[in-house]
Amino acid sequence: MPGPTPVDDLIVALAASEQKQTLFGRLEEILVRLHAVPAILYVRHGERLLPAAGFDCSGDVEAIAIGDLAEGKDPGLPASRVVLTWNNEVTGLLAVFGKAADDPALRRAVAVVAVTLRHLAREEAMARELHHANDQAAHLVVAGSLLQHLDVEVLLVKILEAVLGAVRASSGAVLIIDAGNAEAHITTWGMRERAVRQLKFADGEQLSDKVLRDGPLCMGRDQLRSGLVGEAPAPNLGGLLALPLVTHGHGQGLVLLGQHSEFTPAQRRMAESLATFASLALDNAVLVQAKVDNQRLVQELAIARTVQEAMYPLAGITVGPVQVEGSSRPCQETGGDYYTFCERAGKVLCVVGDVSGHGLGAALFATMAHAILQPMLHGSGQLLDGLRQVNSGLFHAQNGRFITLAAVEIDPETGLFTYVSAGHTPLLWLNHGTSTWLESTGMPLGIMPDSPLTQATQRQMAPGDYLLLYTDGITEANNALGEAYGEVRLAAAASQGWSLGLGPTELMMLINAEVDAWTGGKAHGDDLTMVVVALRETWGS
Repeated sequence: MPGPTPVDDLIVALAASEQKQTLFGRLEEILVRLHAVPAILYVRHGERLLPAAGFDCSGDVEAIAIGDLAEGKDPGLPASRVVLTWNNEVTGLLAVFGKAADDPALRRAVAVVAVTLRHLAREEAMARELHHANDQAAHLVVAGSLLQHLDVEVLLVKILEAVLGAVRASSGAVLIIDAGNAEAHITTWGMRERAVRQLKFADGEQLSDKVLRDGPLCMGRDQLRSGLVGEAPAPNLGGLLALPLVTHGHGQGLVLLGQHSEFTPAQRRMAESLATFASLALDNAVLVQAKVDNQRLVQELAIARTVQEAMYPLAGITVGPVQVEGSSRPCQETGGDYYTFCERAGKVLCVVGDVSGHGLGAALFATMAHAILQPMLHGSGQLLDGLRQVNSGLFHAQNGRFITLAAVEIDPETGLFTYVSAGHTPLLWLNHGTSTWLESTGMPLGIMPDSPLTQATQRQMAPGDYLLLYTDGITEANNALGEAYGEVRLAAAASQGWSLGLGPTELMMLINAEVDAWTGGKAHGDDLTMVVVALRETWGS
């Protein structure tokens, strides 16, 4: 039986191509060996086949519509044609002018090209998505830092800097609307303040009124000329994007962005994400500034408590057999503990954290950590990568605080779970009634620029198991003799709840009651926070 030919060796090499240019070069060598040049390779883009490479030929080449090819219409090529397909989908076409397209070696090469092109296209798309995700995460970290600013005038400047930098717009403005529907504060960059204040439509409606009522507005050059009246806010304006700043259904103001061309969908998405963070920060700053004159300390603490409580889930969640509940009891008006949970890509994600220190400073740091966590909570990346990004954002805040944090991800379909613990108290796993302590896998977040975190080995929950995430306020609660409640008593209480078949809410009530009894009803010296995960159903066969 004859061995592989040189052409066969080249066909094998096609599949190893890591770049399109390498693929085109190897394909050209095959075509030359088979005397199949001149030739043109077309690659699919949307509903058209565009010429991607010419082999021993030159000149302008027309694109081919996929629909025409499917209907058998002649694309006007004086050549033999081999259609590239992958999973019955047209991905390209090879037009061969120098030889019949039914050569077996040529068809083998074309089959490999189709698969390799698809693979390379996917790699390019993934690289673009990763670059976009990293860029977005970096800007969202900046947006999360807006929550540190409580002075409205300073915050407006920071909001404008963050949005302009992320969207790369050439001009912009931030307006705050007071109760009388007049702009009480305005900050501009590259826009005329007077023109911004007077922006209205031909029917007389103010731009700010429409945006606060109807939501984001994006206008191109033609719409700007025909829709708005009065002086243009910036010279050579080709695109205007207006975003409302709204919290709890109340419109506080809007962000205006301008540039010489129309805004792309990606720019709009980024701007809208940042406007959400800006709204939260602005809401916090406006509330603080409104109350600070009369009762500065009391009002700041009350507002911080409100903001902090808004971070927590409104209720527990149930995803398949997995049921999750959580609670937090601050020892002062505000606390430095944090917890959240959500469903993410079909899995359940739970997070518990404990900021160093107490009071308002710790609460604000927890709020900032919550903002930086959002991309991880609502994205699809790995736990480890998400927490490293959180660490970087908190470290660059440089305010002398840090946070211990544990994150767990559970698959409801299999019961498999994994966790990352950044210097946090051990997690308690009641597995078939036996207590197992899951130790930390790294150091707290915010201390070093590159935290040496690792992800724990995957484990398997069984029906009836509990997983308890908590802060050290529970185990370090002292009685009148100064004795700590401790891990042994916590494990015993959890084991009792397991024996009774309690749900997550009932188990939290039991543990809180036992801790309160242990301390004799006196005020706790630290926040008490916990999240209970229960696997409450048996698996199907």
